[in-house]
Amino acid sequence: MRFILILFLFPTVLLAQGGFEKSQKKGNDYLQVKNHGYQFSIGPTYSLVNQPLRGDLFVNQVDRGDFTITPEAKLGFYAEFGLAHFPKWKGTPIKALHKSRIMDYFDWGIGYRQINGLETTLLENQNAFGEIYSTSSGSGQMRTGYLYGSLRAHSLIYFGKKVVVKVRKHFLDQSLGLNYDFQVRQDTLGYQQQFTAYQAPQVFQPNLAAGMLQFNYQIGIGIRLNKAWILIPGLSAPIVTLAPWQGFNANIHWFSSNYWPIQAQFKVIKLFEAPPKCGVYSTPEDREMEKQYRMEN
Repeated sequence: MRFILILFLFPTVLLAQGGFEKSQKKGNDYLQVKNHGYQFSIGPTYSLVNQPLRGDLFVNQVDRGDFTITPEAKLGFYAEFGLAHFPKWKGTPIKALHKSRIMDYFDWGIGYRQINGLETTLLENQNAFGEIYSTSSGSGQMRTGYLYGSLRAHSLIYFGKKVVVKVRKHFLDQSLGLNYDFQVRQDTLGYQQQFTAYQAPQVFQPNLAAGMLQFNYQIGIGIRLNKAWILIPGLSAPIVTLAPWQGFNANIHWFSSNYWPIQAQFKVIKLFEAPPKCGVYSTPEDREMEKQYRMEN
């Protein structure tokens, strides 16, 4: 937890940050935008798994053996849609961090994610001399679907020299947030082909009736294409599961293994367009000529 918080705040000491500003400067076809818009993201999911579990297999007074339980991650996907809001207040400057405010914007969304995995159990029967005389194995799939809602607070650190209107084009985007997941899909809670020789206790994540509340971290590189469109490729992962509480981890328990889900994101923010103000379609030269004309008359 401390590592994530340090990772969240430390880069701000090294780089100065520019804030979000609406502008009437010429460019982008004189586009005017509001301080909020919609956001959507999509990408693959994957899980980090624990090391294989090995132990002794007791058969009878003469024969013995070993068992190995091996988890394996499988690709899934997620998609989310919601809104992003850039606050209009400037906040209290934090000189030590070279920032005008800690939170630059917040967003929320509703999405669906699929988390997949596999667990295999291998049994090796040995005689009194330690020789393997037979083996058997079984496997079970983890195929789960979650409908979730998420709320995140973002901090931006701008870098580079290229600018779009008054804001630098590239930035580091970090966020901390909460997500609440309801499990709406799950495969059969058992191994395939009627394998029942389980060698360790099995635990399964709560179903739809319980839900899962998690604290999450997100990091990405933002690219501002123009006043309205922002692309943010990055990564997201849960830090800790708050409910149901199972210690300081964010693992999903399935069969006898643990899966820590992470997801790669391709995120897009599109700010809403605002009606142009009077004179926005004129160039600075036109406005200067009009000013001179009024002064002379």
